Amino acid sequence: MKRSFIAFMLVLTLSAMASAQTGLEIGQIFNGRYAGDPTVTETMMSGNHQFLRRHDLNVFATFKGPSSKYASIIEPMVLADGAKSVGRNIRYKEGKLHYAFFMLRPITEGGEKVNRFLYYLNNAPQKGSNMMVVYFEGPISQSEASSLIQSMAKNVK
Repeated sequence: MKRSFIAFMLVLTLSAMASAQTGLEIGQIFNGRYAGDPTVTETMMSGNHQFLRRHDLNVFATFKGPSSKYASIIEPMVLADGAKSVGRNIRYKEGKLHYAFFMLRPITEGGEKVNRFLYYLNNAPQKGSNMMVVYFEGPISQSEASSLIQSMAKNVK
């Protein structure tokens, strides 16, 4: 009985995270496709998690991996989703997307407005550099979202 409940909750959590990114190209990278690659770090949170409560979030997902391997795959997805955004801050470096912060169109869940944000950072051409994608949503404001991203960006090498 306990195992069935745990399995049910896992399926429910994964479906909630997947539905949060429905219609977004970046949903393709948060489905575990790259989980077998030891150079990739992927995090997905939803539900009643302390980090989410502290930052006023419903969903938080990150992907971090080597720029040389993943930037050419992920950059077009990020730009496709960013093209439909309602707010953006983009920077290019040497012809490649270096930094992007998008406020995606809000969605409504349970009658509540949910803001959605997408962040991308690619520190290439630095040798051995990583790229990072962060998707998060919740009633968080745009200024709070920017502050959260700034604090996280300090940790990307």
